[in-house]
Amino acid sequence: MRILIHGLNYWPELAGIGRYTGEMGPWLAARGHRVTVLTGHPYYPEWRIREDYRGHRWRREWREGVEVLRAPLFVPRQVSTKTRLLQELSFGGGCLGWWPHLFRRRWDAILAVFPPLQMGLIPCWLSRRQGVPLIFHVQDLQLDLALKLGLLGQNGLFSRLHSLEEGLLRKATAVTTISQGMAARLEKKGVPAGRICLLPNWADLDDIRPLPRENPLSRELRLTANMVVLYAGNLGEKQGLETVLECASLTREASLQYVIAGEGASKDRLRKLAEEYGLDNLRFLPLQSQDRFPFLLAAGDIHLVVQKEGVGDLVMPSKLSNILAAGRPFIATTRPETELARVAAASRAGVLVPPGDARALAQAVLRLAQDQETRAAMGAMARRYAETYLERDGILQRLEELLHHLRSGGNFTGEK
Repeated sequence: MRILIHGLNYWPELAGIGRYTGEMGPWLAARGHRVTVLTGHPYYPEWRIREDYRGHRWRREWREGVEVLRAPLFVPRQVSTKTRLLQELSFGGGCLGWWPHLFRRRWDAILAVFPPLQMGLIPCWLSRRQGVPLIFHVQDLQLDLALKLGLLGQNGLFSRLHSLEEGLLRKATAVTTISQGMAARLEKKGVPAGRICLLPNWADLDDIRPLPRENPLSRELRLTANMVVLYAGNLGEKQGLETVLECASLTREASLQYVIAGEGASKDRLRKLAEEYGLDNLRFLPLQSQDRFPFLLAAGDIHLVVQKEGVGDLVMPSKLSNILAAGRPFIATTRPETELARVAAASRAGVLVPPGDARALAQAVLRLAQDQETRAAMGAMARRYAETYLERDGILQRLEELLHHLRSGGNFTGEK
């Protein structure tokens, strides 16, 4: 099949959506499909374009059998709702340079990765013109999330974006998403249940696996003396990482080392806040390379999956699959009715505390820190869950089967 994938983020980004789309393309190419990806220059999560891509505008490259078409985009120094909208608009404009290239080709299936919403525009036009299946893969509900976090008010702009979202979703042949909670919300947006397919973000079960706590990286970073409470992931607004800093302050008398590893728009602000708290039991580390990352995960005795109040089923933290694959227990700040809570209960590897409640988080950390037997049992169950439900080949085979089915003209009936 000739497959076009359109998404803002792609390889060599190691975090977030770019990682999963960056693995999806080569996997399909290895199965004999001709895959083209239309994407931007890599910038996430540091929010600056990688040095080896600077100075380029439109760029064509090949990686693992995938044709990658890069379009220029604006990357803001200060990330806000306004500058993110400008970034997405700039990328949409940059993609126009590839239109002649795309429209003179014949495609068998087109897949758009949300967010942002505008990823659906070019695929929608191509799909209607050529009469080929159109799949929207929803990684998070960006519009709902912006409204919930107060980043976007219920004004004229929200109304127009909401109409665009509904219109695009109605035009899709099928809509895939990463969690049951997000699938339920898509139904509420008017997507028929029969057109929704669940495709969770998979775990890297080969590279990320249970490793010794004391390993070359933990020794290099001097993370072996005290018990390590680790947050590894994006440092953005939707996480509410202030709660971790407050938790570290509340437990500063315990033999705990808090580590926040990653990059993101909130990093500088969090560093300043940690200095104000005088947190000598908390360290910030940069995003680790792909070969070092499994050792970082292994260094964590207790992992944190932190979300703000109300974020719940609008996103599903991609870091969770890594924690489960590494065989480590986690504490999640979420409500019992969310998808994250469902996975915590199903895996029996997670403990829940209310979002934003630093005192409850501190109590949960101290209880787990004092119970090595429970941590070991939770870690073993985490790995078992990842092997059973988050294996990459099985998930991507479902995507491939969906593509074949839609290409043959079958009526898709999704299973959540």
